[in-house]
Amino acid sequence: MNKDLFTFSIQEAETLGVECAIVLAASKDLKISSSTESEILVLLKEKIPFLEDQKILIHLKRLVSLKLLSSEIKSNKTELSSKRNLYQLKLPSDNHNIGKRKLNFKWTPSTHAFEVLGMGGINKEFIESKVNEFKLYWLEKNQIRDNWNVLFVEFIRREWVKEKSENKGLPVCIDENWSPSSDAFDILELANVSKNDALKHLKEFILYWKENGTALRSWNSKFVDFVKRKELIGSYEEKDDKKTNRHNEPGEFSQKFKERTKDDSWAENLEL
Repeated sequence: MNKDLFTFSIQEAETLGVECAIVLAASKDLKISSSTESEILVLLKEKIPFLEDQKILIHLKRLVSLKLLSSEIKSNKTELSSKRNLYQLKLPSDNHNIGKRKLNFKWTPSTHAFEVLGMGGINKEFIESKVNEFKLYWLEKNQIRDNWNVLFVEFIRREWVKEKSENKGLPVCIDENWSPSSDAFDILELANVSKNDALKHLKEFILYWKENGTALRSWNSKFVDFVKRKELIGSYEEKDDKKTNRHNEPGEFSQKFKERTKDDSWAENLEL
């Protein structure tokens, strides 16, 4: 590439200004043997003679203050020890993992986590009984995170809901005395299925899944889907029955045009 050419990004020009971006671009490959302003200025003037001396110095000081340029001295063992790399472009460091850490065996929930869970009515004994299970899961994941206490609170809340459910969150087979919850009926009402219509399918639903032997954590969602399918099939069958049994209105044909042109039944009773 031509040494007289150098480039800078639009973002640098918008942030720093065009002149300052030019000085930054010209300083990227700058190597000098002294840190005095006069010597720096001489080298930069060779590359950007169209800028005034005073403006170049002002922009240099600004770039140093913004830490986009540093004046760290680098020694070169193979050459003279007085050689310096005076202005070197500093790139932003990758700090994505600052504050993040892996979970270890010694980790324990913070007092704030216990307080938050306690406000939700979860007792301390239950929380402590779940700590090892939480640690075992995330130790095997081997992830780096900065929100272990938040994850622990969410985990305990889910486990507490399971603990308070009838089946303790475990899959169970359907019982012949099972009945849908009020929430299930509310959802069906939104689909224009009344409670009485839904209960018509309950025995068939229980019989099917009892013989199937499947175990689920909750049967309400299965029942809702089952009733919706049954009602949909029933509505289609009802429409078909109406079509086949309906009477033709006056002036309305029961056959299509092609069928009517081939129909000669009207001539069967004619005596010739």
